[in-house]
Amino acid sequence: MFWIETIIPPILGAILGFGVWYVQSKLEKIQNEQEKLHDERRKIYSDILEPYIKLLSKSNTEAELQKVTRQITSFDYRKKAFEFTLIGDDDVVHAFNDMMQHAFKAESENNNVNPAQMMKLWGDFLLEIRKSVNNPNTSLTNKDMLRGFITDIDKMLK
Repeated sequence: MFWIETIIPPILGAILGFGVWYVQSKLEKIQNEQEKLHDERRKIYSDILEPYIKLLSKSNTEAELQKVTRQITSFDYRKKAFEFTLIGDDDVVHAFNDMMQHAFKAESENNNVNPAQMMKLWGDFLLEIRKSVNNPNTSLTNKDMLRGFITDIDKMLK
């Protein structure tokens, strides 16, 4: 009885303490990895958005549009897009793929891209990025994401 009262409590305390430490260290490791992934996602999202932001600038000459098109079709951009599909949030990757498929389909059918549909898809893409980088419960819409950049967005997305 003496052994049970004097030895068992410290052993149980040590086991419990080790268990708490082990679980806490695993949770901290997971949290650190998620923070690192979050930072990597923000960087790759910015890289993927760069040429599209250039398209929204007011000074789009034919030469500048060609430069942006070359950037989007370049090896470096494709490499970034590949990395994006590996580390991007699922919903962001889906939205990007939907937007790109619309452009690919229009290109393969020798049609112009439907501007209203492309703006909707672009807004969806931006909205999913917003949700992914700390605003999962945002009340904004895809149109709200574009209103500060496109003057006639209300007419385009009725």
